[in-house]
Amino acid sequence: MRPMVSVRSNSWIQVIVWSVAKKNANPRLFLVSGDDESAIQTEAERLFVDLAGESPDPFATEVIGEDDRGPRAELIGKLLSAIRTPSFLGGRKTIWLKHFTGFGQEPGARVKNDPMELRRLAGEFAKGLPDEVYVVLDGPDCDPAKPLAKTCSEQGEVIWKSRPNTMRKGWREDMKGCLAAVAREKGVTLSYEVTELLVDALGADTSLIEGELEKLICYAGAGQPIPPEAVREMCPPYGDQENWGLTDPVGKRDLATSLSMVEMLLARSKEPAVIARQLLTSLSRTFLQNLSIRLYMAENRLRTSMDLKNHIDGLDSARKRELADGDAPWATQNAWRIKFAADAALAYRPEELIRAIVVLRDALLASTTTGVPTEVALENALAQFLPKAGGIA
Repeated sequence: MRPMVSVRSNSWIQVIVWSVAKKNANPRLFLVSGDDESAIQTEAERLFVDLAGESPDPFATEVIGEDDRGPRAELIGKLLSAIRTPSFLGGRKTIWLKHFTGFGQEPGARVKNDPMELRRLAGEFAKGLPDEVYVVLDGPDCDPAKPLAKTCSEQGEVIWKSRPNTMRKGWREDMKGCLAAVAREKGVTLSYEVTELLVDALGADTSLIEGELEKLICYAGAGQPIPPEAVREMCPPYGDQENWGLTDPVGKRDLATSLSMVEMLLARSKEPAVIARQLLTSLSRTFLQNLSIRLYMAENRLRTSMDLKNHIDGLDSARKRELADGDAPWATQNAWRIKFAADAALAYRPEELIRAIVVLRDALLASTTTGVPTEVALENALAQFLPKAGGIA
């Protein structure tokens, strides 16, 4: 008997199975959510292929996705209409609400406004699906404590995908689990040394795993073990633990968490001044990149980070290299990495990005010309351009 609900958290690491009644042995409703967008989308795409086949029959499938207008209640209406409409030729029908970004707008119990009509969706799911109808939903930020996720877990299967949290002591082990899971799917075994090198190179950015392993497999040959020297040569340090650990809360405009991260990183280092200078330099580069991303998005009339990701995905390699040699040095990075950088860039107004660059530049100068300790210069800089309590700095 297959269990009704399988909740997977910490990016493929923890699997919790709830026992259920026999009548729900074969779930037909699937929700994939969490905070790791690339892993969510990869899992949903695999699930859809499992249900509909490598070459889905257009008369037996329906895919509902967002356009330039983003998430809206109209898409939920289309989903419900598709559920009520039988397959064109009869028999099994598979419906996919693809990469929906509106789950985070599900209201709490005391809030009347429901802009995405997610309460309505949960209510319809609670009634059960018509026979031979299979539904896949995927998208970030669905709240497990709210009705939609609860109803999906009661009626089907919920899969959570979460990024390893660098604020948590065991984040490296979480990332190793993510690496091991993708490696298994690709039929390759990673040695302890190779795994450690990959964690050092990728930090907690799970969106890079797929591409980096593909590159290493091509380097070593299919079915061959990946040598450590391949990682050293082919996988530059996209974001070490220190830089990523601070860049993440700074990108979210979170002053308190940023200062706590600085304190933790400096406290565990034998050379805190060196680490502080590295962090100042890294943040300067990040804000310069984010300003470049904002300018590029404005020039190309791209409104959201997903618009930018899709735009970059559509460029050929020659055009990406041309952009990288010009005013967009980030253009050859992984498209998901660019998407996440754009998320951080869009959290700041252009004038705020410029101000942050100036503040960080002055902090670097102060640490070398005025005798101000680099650690103090870093903390002062963060306090100057990050908002004190979620408002404008």
